[in-house]
Amino acid sequence: MSWFFSHWAQANEKLITARIEGTQFINTTQKALWCNQFAGGAYCTPSDWGIDLPITYTKIVDVNSADYRDKVYAKLPARQSLTLQNQLSGQTATMSITFNYFSQRVSWLHDTVLAAPAGGCGALGGIGGAPGRSQHLWYVLSGSNPAPCYSSRTGNANVENSEFTRIGVSIRPQFPAVASLDPGRWEGVIEYLVGPGRDFDFGNVASASTNVIRFRVSFVVQPDIRVDLPANGTEVKLIPQGGWGVTTNSSRAPERLYHDAPLRLWAGVPVRVYLSCQWINLADGRCKLRPDIGGSDVPFDTQITLPSTFTHNNQPVNRLSLRNAPSRAKTIIPSGNIANAPGTLHFEVSGADAERMLLRPGAKYSGTVTIVYDATIA
Repeated sequence: MSWFFSHWAQANEKLITARIEGTQFINTTQKALWCNQFAGGAYCTPSDWGIDLPITYTKIVDVNSADYRDKVYAKLPARQSLTLQNQLSGQTATMSITFNYFSQRVSWLHDTVLAAPAGGCGALGGIGGAPGRSQHLWYVLSGSNPAPCYSSRTGNANVENSEFTRIGVSIRPQFPAVASLDPGRWEGVIEYLVGPGRDFDFGNVASASTNVIRFRVSFVVQPDIRVDLPANGTEVKLIPQGGWGVTTNSSRAPERLYHDAPLRLWAGVPVRVYLSCQWINLADGRCKLRPDIGGSDVPFDTQITLPSTFTHNNQPVNRLSLRNAPSRAKTIIPSGNIANAPGTLHFEVSGADAERMLLRPGAKYSGTVTIVYDATIA
């Protein structure tokens, strides 16, 4: 017997996606049609991922044939490994995919061609559906290397020209440990051949819509970024050098009003840093302070200093000025996976702006600034 492919046969791709919660990979792949048809979806679980296969086929089914391959017949792929690659760093890792369940809708004209499976499968359910077609759900007895499965149906005196649609499986993916993976988008591809003696084998005399089924696995490992500030670090009070007492007893106005706030930074990927201001100085993107009793706003500088394990434009991060909006973000690059690095945020009003504030005794200047550390990888 031979296997026929349509002239437009090509590799059909199935995208398998996941998100990471803690150390676990959570399935975000579109759920297979068969999932809700059997046991209210109980067979599609966090460990058994039900997915539709991008294939249909037709075959002549003879339930009375001595050759099992003339019956409703299926052999699923053995457990295989595939290589994943980080699209940013180039790091590679290995995962495996095991097949567990198999479902398809089978048409017939005169009488059903389905019954309990024999060979390497057991039955989980069957649905009659509309007249002339049935949907079955089988499970493989050995996921590591499934043996061929076939319907035990006999007695139909007719040879049926059957169509096989709504074909789906469940897989058990084995991912690498999350802690071993660099941040970024990961992808991997594995191809399964379709045909006699190949990965997916549906028996004799079949015409399939494709001769290759490709799985593309895709997920994102978010970067491990963390910024710690002191417990009272969110409220900043600007004062002169030496404090207000020194200024009161001096005939000279202070050159600046400032506050330095310590921070601790954990980062393993480039971090874009920018401000979100309550009031924005449109001329240069700095944030502003506003007095409570009228008068003009005053811009203030926001700067960051980090140790030599971080750079910006190949230069040390030393009082690097920050500005409002993502379009003015500064990219800070760590030399590796940097943990618990000390740094400083500098807030300052200086020069003529400081003098203007001092000319309004009793006024309270205030404003909020949010410092955004953006290390999200799409």
